[in-house]
Order: sequence, then structure tokens, then C-alpha cells
Amino acid sequence: MKILLSGISTVSAAATVLGLVAWLVHSHVYNLTGLGLQAIRDLCMGGYKARYTLIAPSKSCMASFDLRSLRRIIPTVAIGVSLIFLKISRPEIPYDHLSGALPLTLLEAFTKKSATIEGCREPAVPFPLMTVDSSGNSHPLYQPDSSVEQWSRASWLPENPPKGFSRWDMSPQDRAVKDNSYSYVCGGAEGGFYNPKNDPIKVRNLGGEIYEPLKKAFKEHSVQVNHVVLLTLESGRKEMFPTQQGTPFFDNLLASHKKKDVEEAIDRLVTMTPVAQQLTGEYATDSKGNRANLTDSPWKTPTEEGMGGLNVRGAMTGSSLTFKSILGSHCGVNPLPVDLLEEAALEIYQPCLPQIFELFNEGKSNPDTKDISKSEALKNPWKPVFMQSITDDYDRQDVLNENMGFKHKVVKSTLESSHAKYHASGKEINYFGYAETELRPYVWDLFEEAANNKTRMFLSHVTSTTHHPWSTPDDFTKQSYMGDQGSINHDPMNNYLNAARFVDIWLGDIMNMLDQTGIANETLVVVVGDHGQAFGEDNKDMTGTYENGHISNFRVPLVFHHPQMPRVDITANATALTIVPTILDLLVQSNSLDERDSEIASALLPEYQGQSLLRPFLASIKEPSHKGHGDHHRRPPPPPPPKTEPEPEPSQFEARSHPDGPAKRSVWNMGLINAGGSMLSVMTASVPYRLVLPLKEGFEYSFTHLGEDPNENHPIKAWTLKTLIEEVTPKHGEESAAWLSDAEQVGKWWVTEQKRIWGYREA
Repeated sequence: MKILLSGISTVSAAATVLGLVAWLVHSHVYNLTGLGLQAIRDLCMGGYKARYTLIAPSKSCMASFDLRSLRRIIPTVAIGVSLIFLKISRPEIPYDHLSGALPLTLLEAFTKKSATIEGCREPAVPFPLMTVDSSGNSHPLYQPDSSVEQWSRASWLPENPPKGFSRWDMSPQDRAVKDNSYSYVCGGAEGGFYNPKNDPIKVRNLGGEIYEPLKKAFKEHSVQVNHVVLLTLESGRKEMFPTQQGTPFFDNLLASHKKKDVEEAIDRLVTMTPVAQQLTGEYATDSKGNRANLTDSPWKTPTEEGMGGLNVRGAMTGSSLTFKSILGSHCGVNPLPVDLLEEAALEIYQPCLPQIFELFNEGKSNPDTKDISKSEALKNPWKPVFMQSITDDYDRQDVLNENMGFKHKVVKSTLESSHAKYHASGKEINYFGYAETELRPYVWDLFEEAANNKTRMFLSHVTSTTHHPWSTPDDFTKQSYMGDQGSINHDPMNNYLNAARFVDIWLGDIMNMLDQTGIANETLVVVVGDHGQAFGEDNKDMTGTYENGHISNFRVPLVFHHPQMPRVDITANATALTIVPTILDLLVQSNSLDERDSEIASALLPEYQGQSLLRPFLASIKEPSHKGHGDHHRRPPPPPPPKTEPEPEPSQFEARSHPDGPAKRSVWNMGLINAGGSMLSVMTASVPYRLVLPLKEGFEYSFTHLGEDPNENHPIKAWTLKTLIEEVTPKHGEESAAWLSDAEQVGKWWVTEQKRIWGYREA
């Protein structure tokens, strides 16, 4: 209700204007309409008096027709004819939607479709892209092998595995008789789960060499990962992590200042997120061109220059809806392309990190002594914990967290409970709950437990202060980052910037606690944004994330920080799908798992859709001439992954949109636009094009060339793909037109495929 009422002022203003105009004109419109209809009646009925006479209508009709009737009837007939003409001639999209009666169109918002957990999954839809051979015949660019191989249970799977591993546990025949038989294709024996071998948009890089600096560190055994902290930044824009010169976002902030104040504004802005600078290794420069002064930073990194881990530039979120984005970072899955969190009612099609760590815990127990060797420490049990200072009741987040495998949590209800170890001491700051600092004693206890009891910690923490309305605690001193220039109100942006500074200080507090408890050198800290946040400074036409496809809602930070890892800067159009594979790969390569767990992690690695960022990111690969084959129910290949993997043989066919070279399998990055079921962002990692694809009526197609227009100031929009291609081709060439055609087909295929993988059918 608080979220709903947050827009009450805008809705009330619009309703007031509509009501006022209606009150002023309704009687005149009513009278004019009545007079027009009366004139038509009189034309055919011979006038009002004709009803009380015996005069034949054919004679009285023209006799009673006067100039007044003519003035009344001409506008009425003209309007009627015009409406009929427009209905016949104008395009169906978007005019049928726009001309709908207001009460009826509003009712569509309340027709909610829900997930079903009965029945069975639909058969897979063939991948749409085709290639052409030398004879001119069309063939699928990729076609999986339809042969069915003998299923065998994974050897590494315990007798009673935790939730999340059902597709490795029982054969399709066994599962078909269970209550959750919906997980299988209708009328067939083969399972309907996600199968990486049959995924036409999966590009695997596990055969590639690990980055040389990382390989050297792993060989010297200088990297130890006993704990993992996954920090999800609410509305975490990449341009804010850290703030630095040289981005359109930074330029927009400076544009709000007078020229005489620009230098001072630069110096203030570049020191706003000092912790982010140290975590990423992206150090900002001040107005004099020198490295920004970070002496006031709440945390000073102890790592030497050139150390700190992986920093990704170019990462995009998989959804601008927080919970759908979290599924990608925690479970390595793409979200379900429907509104809101329907995934909470379904089985997640990959194991999530807490479930993997629980599987590692099979047969483990707490050691009796603190003085144990590293090999013995690898047998310590993992403890996954979820923390946020706000409610987890919104849109079934509590159900999702349970489905992901979290058995321990600290949320708003924990802070307010009469049995709470530490009660919330401050006031609620937004719709959802408290500031992150209320979690400090709980985080400290968890870190101390990891240090003293030798448990292996996995902490997932979601921040919230940077969510609308961007409020901060009363004792937090705000600064003025925005000026007063321009035609828009800069207060929302200024509040957001202060909220971002508050969260940066909180991240510094977390890093300090890792240092103080002595576990910093054995902890991997992953930082990712759930989505961005568009403001009027980015796009005056639309702000916020809801049904807003602007690029500022999709660029997010992605960092894998470890003090003993060399710094590697990665430029890749990757998504949060890379987080789970990278963590598993890092645990294996750094020898941070015992033999059994290493076998499990290595077997799971190729099952995920994302790539490991320990190795060079592949935007595309040459498509082999042979078809993919195999059954995902067979035991995955034994660890470790091969050091090298030969490049696949070129395809015997040539790609339709690449007539001069071999067919390519590309990484397609899909991003659902809040609330999830109306619009889809479509990108490929190898080209700078971006398509916003409408999934429902009432939304436009939108194309941008991010290489030429990185802030999407001049998108090309159209109501149909044909019109869009006609407008894009003269400006960006035939290649962009071919890509657009492919992108629409792949995007629509992906929507259908995701519903199949999730076992979702619309009721």
C-alpha cells in the first residue's frame, strides 16, 4: 500500500484535471451529441411533428429538413464517417489500444494470470534462426540431437540430496509418477528441464585458459576462499560504482551546476563513493586531473596496487525487477517473462548457491579444535545466511528465499521480534523498513562465528536505502551534489546520490568488519547491482524502472573482490548469470574445496548458462558442423575442466546474417523490464545494438546503437518491426537491419523457451 500510495499525488493531479475538464464540457458535449442524433432521426422520421400526422415520411423528410438541421447533422455524420474510416484504415497497433474505453482498459490491469504446477511442460520450440547452404537450402542455425540416451544417476549425488538437484536425482520415468510430474514434456519420456547441451544461445568458455595473473596466483596457492559474501545493491547503477568523470551520467550531474561551480561540483562528486573506487580499482580524478583524495574514506583497502580481483565493465542486469534479478545472481537462471514474482510458485531450474553449499555439507561437521590444517578446514560446513533490513513479505520474497535454500535469515521481522537478539534502534526510512546499519551487530556476529568456530560462511545481503524515496536516517548529514540549472527538479537525484553515499559507507563498514575479525584474506566479496535507476536527468520522458526500457536501468556494477587475487579488468557485455559459474570455478581453481566438493563443483560448472569470468569472456563461437547430443541426466564430465578446448569446426552452412563467414553461436543477453511481462531488452554480447521488444500491445519497439548513443538520447522507435527496420537501415546499415530481424525472433523464442523451462503455463 505504501508503494501504491507513493504515486497518489500524480494520480490525484491527473484525476483532478480530467474531472475539471469533464465538469466544464460534459453538458455541452452531451447537448451537441443529442442534437446531432436528433437531426439524424428527423431526417429519416420527417421531423418531430411527423410522428403525430399521417404525412408520408418520404414527403415530409425533405420538407421538414431546414438549415438548422443541416448544421446539426453535418458534424455528426462527419464524425461518424471519420471514425469508421479510421477504424478500417489505421494500423491496429497502437490505435486500438489507445482508443479503448478508459474503464475497460484499466480493468485489463486486474486480469492476473498465474503459474500452474499441474500437468506437464510444453515441448521445446525450435530455435528460429536459419542458415543457408551452398545449394540455397535453409537449415536451423542450431539443432539439438533428438536421440535419447540411457539415463544414469550422478555419482556425486547423495542418497537424499537437498532441494534443487531433482533433475540429477530421478529418471524421467520415476518423476513422471510423482506429484510434480509437470517437470516433464507432455506425452514424452525425456525430461523437460533445462539442458545446456541443447541450448542454442549458450556459449561455453570453460575450455579457455584462465587469465595468466590468476593462474600464477592459484599455482602459488596464495588465494584461499573459505567464505563468500554476495552484496546486492538496490538500484545500483554502474555509473555510481564509482562516480567518475567521463560518463554521460556524470556530465548530466554537472549540467545542473553553473559554470563557476563546476570544479567544486567535480571534486565533491568524485569523492562520493570512495569504497566503490577501492573495490573496483577504478580511481576517479578531480578537477585538476589528479587522483581523487580518498583520505576521508570509511575503509582503506589493505591490498597493494594491482591486487583486488575481477572488475567487470559492461555488465547488464537480467531484469529491472529486483527479485527476478536476484534469481540470476544466486541461481544462475534467467527470469520468467511474466509480471511479478511468479517464480516463487515454481521449481527453480538450477541449483542455487545455498543449495550447492548445503550439498557440500553432506557428511561434514564442526571441528573440535581451532588448530586445524587447511585440508581439515576444507571439511568445515557452510552456513548460508540471508540478511536485509527491510521486510521480506513483499511479492513472496520470503517464499523465494526458502526455495533458494536459505534456512537462516535476518529481516525486518527479526529486528522487530520480541525475541530479537538486537532490536532495531532507529526509525523506518522507507516503505519497506530500516537502514542497513541496523544489521551491523548481526553481521559482526556472523563474521565472528566464521572466524572462531571455523564454519564456512555464505552471506547474501541486499541493500535497500537506494530504493525510492531515497531516504536516509535522520543522523546522516546530506550534501548538495546537484545544482539548480535546467528545467527539471533535481531533488530526487540529489536524494539518490546521498543514499548511494550512505550505502558506500555501509559497504566500508562491512569491509572493516571482515578486516577486524581476521577473515578478509579468505573471503570473496561479490558486489552486483540488481538494476539501475532512471531519472529525469537521464530521460525527461520517463523516470523509474516500471515499464521503462532506458539503458540507465540496466547497467550495473559487477565485482569479485579478494585481497589476494590480482586485479583483472574485464570488458564484457555479461550478466549476473556469470556469478554462480565464476564462484564455483574460483573455489575449484584455488583449491578451496576438498576432493568430493571439487568434483561436484566441476560437474555443475558446465550446467549453467553463464560463463566463468576467470577465463576470457566469449561473445560468440563458430558453430560446429555436428549437432549437439547427449542427455543432461547422465553424469556430468569429471573434474577438472580441460585446460584447453579446441575451437569447434566451422559449420558447413553460412549464417544468413553473416554471408561471408561461418555460422556463429552468439551470447544473447535478455533483460526483463519491470514488471516482467510487457517489455524485453534484447542484446548480443558481440555488437553494440539494443532492441526493446514489446511483449504486449501498447508498447513500442525501440532500437539504439550504444556505440554511437551510449546514453540512449536518440532512440529510434516504431510501432511495428517493419517500420523500425525501415528507419534504422538508412542510419546504421543492412547489418543492423539483419540483426533487428534476428533479435525479434530470438527474443520471442526466448520468452516461450523460458516459460517451458520454468514449467509455467498461463491459467
